[in-house]
Amino acid sequence: METGFLAAFSKKVISTIIAVGSMFYSTIDGVTPILDTPELTFRNENLVVSTTITNCYTEEFDQILLSGNIITIYFSAELYQENTHTPDTTISFFHTLQYSPIGKDFTVYFSEFDEGRTSLTMEQAKVLFPQIYRHNILSVEHLKNNGNFYLQLTAWLDKIQIDGLEEELNLLYYWNSIKPNCKSAIFSRYNFQS
Repeated sequence: METGFLAAFSKKVISTIIAVGSMFYSTIDGVTPILDTPELTFRNENLVVSTTITNCYTEEFDQILLSGNIITIYFSAELYQENTHTPDTTISFFHTLQYSPIGKDFTVYFSEFDEGRTSLTMEQAKVLFPQIYRHNILSVEHLKNNGNFYLQLTAWLDKIQIDGLEEELNLLYYWNSIKPNCKSAIFSRYNFQS
């Protein structure tokens, strides 16, 4: 009973700190996140992508991670043919992070694998949360034999409801309202055949 009370009290204190600090969005000290150039490989007839978002945390954002709210990073991966402006294929997926005040640990869920990692420290969760690791992004069948392509990735945060705030808190302000994106090098299906 005492553990539940302390967890609820801790969440309330964190929520109050966030609410007071976020009353004026102009005072939010954000960072400029960077989505690293994706590493592309070919495995089991699939194009596989790995990358991560760097420079994506601030002290205030760390406090939000400790609030117990579900925090989500959304990703979009678009396959373009070279010299075109409309994607051939768009794949969307997301990662969630949630802190347990009772267990004092984090869980990170990866929609692309439909699985999560539990009992994580804050440091472990902060590494895994913005990381795309060996995601089978699409089948090689999507790549035309004579085509050259590139993959464009974009990430963004959404709004959350914090206790003590009437309006939802737009987490993208902690990223200076920037949706980081990156493009791969130009490739064709022949780059991945041996």
